[in-house]
Order: sequence, then structure tokens, then C-alpha cells
Amino acid sequence: MTRANANAVRWGALAVGVVLFVAALYYINITLAVESIRRLGIALPLAIAASGLWHLARTWAWAWCFPQPRRVSFLHLARVRLAAEVFSYLTLRGIAGEPLKVVLLNDRVDAREATAAVALERLAYMVGTAFIVGIGSVVAMMALPLTPVWFRVFRAFAIATGVIALLTIVIISGRGSYVQAGLTAWDRRFGTSIASGRVSRFISAVERQMLDLVRGNPARLAVLLTATVVSYALMALEAWLILTASGTPVSIIGAVAVETFSRVASFASAFIPANLGALEASSLAAVAAVGIAGGGAALALARRIRGLFWAGVGLAIYPRAARPAWLSPGAVPSPQPSGGRTVLYLMRDPRVRVSPHVRLAGLPLSERILRAAFKANVGRVIVWVGPSADAASPGAQTQEDRAFERMAAQFGERVLLARTS
Repeated sequence: MTRANANAVRWGALAVGVVLFVAALYYINITLAVESIRRLGIALPLAIAASGLWHLARTWAWAWCFPQPRRVSFLHLARVRLAAEVFSYLTLRGIAGEPLKVVLLNDRVDAREATAAVALERLAYMVGTAFIVGIGSVVAMMALPLTPVWFRVFRAFAIATGVIALLTIVIISGRGSYVQAGLTAWDRRFGTSIASGRVSRFISAVERQMLDLVRGNPARLAVLLTATVVSYALMALEAWLILTASGTPVSIIGAVAVETFSRVASFASAFIPANLGALEASSLAAVAAVGIAGGGAALALARRIRGLFWAGVGLAIYPRAARPAWLSPGAVPSPQPSGGRTVLYLMRDPRVRVSPHVRLAGLPLSERILRAAFKANVGRVIVWVGPSADAASPGAQTQEDRAFERMAAQFGERVLLARTS
């Protein structure tokens, strides 16, 4: 993706998010919201705090989905994730915000790594949540006085999660990849060349990276599972706080059952912008499912307020693109904080006509040199970018030069770009 396209997506998403946020506020009954806040008291800020911890838990899981050592700070990941989740919350939940995360990380992380990390975290969260929904459904059937209809509903949840668990075990315990093999078999069967296409190669590379990240790494699997369990517990705690504060007595098991039904309803209503109407209906149905009289309206309104609160925070901290670190003429670079050697990379030679950005096995040669240097534990790389990137002749700067600068920005001050000798 070119810089112009990335910026268009970045700022276009922000504009759409602001418009939808204002539209969501317009449809909120302010008088009812203020009265509910007054009635819930301290329970509402505690519920908002629990949802904040939920965001941190999800960011923790996402951070573990990147190749280690990670080049992006946890705080920046949290900022990117919250900003993208705002767009997802206000449009198509769990769908629209995921590509935006890749775009917001475009100046720091390779697109394949970012896509694999986003996809792995999302799939791990969905599969982990399905496991917990299955367990919660079994507990609800055993411990709560469900009506025959709701008993069959929770039984269906348990059966579906059992199938998902079986498929997940097969994929994780396997050895090969699946997308590339399926496309290759399709090409052999119908005489096409889909598997060799650019999009197919990108998808296959992302799949291989995801499988490499999750297979043979028990620590990563443990973190993803733990983060999912913690996230689920925090949302059940939120339901318990709101229902108790609204005068509706509910047990911990009842709160888990409410969250179980709400989570399934949330997945089913992902196509509804901001979950308008679906959130209220699912909250009322979840409370009715566990046999609690009342409390559904307070839960729906509190979760609506919580969602709008974090939407406002996400729009306020919307991240900007990182800028490459340039070495000013005559300046002396400060010592590398993390130690290690400093390498001078002369990217251009007037006698060499081959571009330093020529692709080698899919990656520009210039990017491969930087990554190889850091893989060899080099502390810092000073890159003489040559006259083609000179500020006095911006027309000479190519698209490949600008892409290299964006890529270099992801390393922070570990890469310094110099225009002059």
C-alpha cells in the first residue's frame, strides 16, 4: 500500500468514525442516561474500569501474536487497537477494524507480520470465547432453572463449541498449511493459476506465519488462552456489577450465563453498526434466559454508555504515522542506548545502476539488509540514502524510496537516515 493510500484510509476511517460517533450520541436518550448513571452510582465507573482492563488483556494477547522480539511498544499497540476498535464498534464489529490495525501499523511493521498478528489474535479470541461459551452453557444447564426453550438454546451452544474445539485441535496439531494446498488442488483440478496470484501468495504467507507462530510455542498458546479467559471474566464481572447495582440480585453463575448469551448475540449481530438495537435486545433476552426479573434495560444502557466512552477515548488518541529518524548535516548520533555495533549502510553507489530496492525473494534488498543487520545483533544502522532522496530535489524521490523510509521508521532511532556525506 502506497503512503497516499495508507493516509487516505487512515484519515478516512477517522472521519467516518467521528461522524458515526456523533450519530450514535444523537440517538441516545440523554435524560435516561443521566438518570441511570445517577442510579447505578459507583457501579458504572467500576464497569468502565473492568472494560478498560478487558482492552489491556486483548492488547496483551495481540502483543504475543507478533514475532519476538517485538518491535512495537505495548502502549502503541494499545493505542492502535483502541482506535481501530472504535471504527469496528461504530461500523461492522470484528470486521471493519481489523484491516485498519494493519494500516495504522503500516509505518512500523511489515504488512504480512501485522496481518498475521491481527488474524491470529482475532481467531484465538473467537475460538477461545467459543470454548468458554461451551463451558458456560454446560454450567448454565446444570446449575440454573432454565425453561425447556433456553435449555435447548444453551445445549446448541455447547454442541457447536465442541465441533469448533475438535477442528482447532486438528489444525494446531497438524504440520502443513491449508490455504495454499487447497488453492493448488483447485488449480490442478480446473486448470487455473489462482495459487500463483499475488493475493493468493500474500494470504498463504500470512497463513504460514500464523501457523508458525502458534505451533510449537506453548507459552504463546497459554497467553492467548489466559487473555481470553480474563477478558470473559471481566465482562461477566461487568454484568454482575450493573445488575447488582440496579437492584437485580444475580449469582456469579447467573452473570456468566448472561455474558455467555450476550457474547453469542454479539457475534450474530456483528453486521449492525454500533450494535444499535441488537445490544438492547440481547441484554433483555440474556437476563430473561437466566430467569432474572428486570435489570436488562440497565445492563443495556450501561454497556451502551461504556461503548461510547471508549469510542470517544479511541478517537481522541487516534495514532499518527511514525516519521523516519533523519541525521542532520554535521550532527553526531547519540550512543545507542541498547549497546551493540553501529553499521554504516551506503545504500547507493553512482557506479551501480541496480536499484537498492530491487526485490529479492519478495522483499526489497534494502529492507533485507536492515533486517539481516538487526538479526545479527547490530545496535544501530546509519543509512546514507543518496541524492535521490535529497530534499532539494523531491521529484527525484521514487515510490520505492518513500516505502523504504516508512519501513525504516518502524525501527525508531535504531535506523538513522542521512542525506549528505
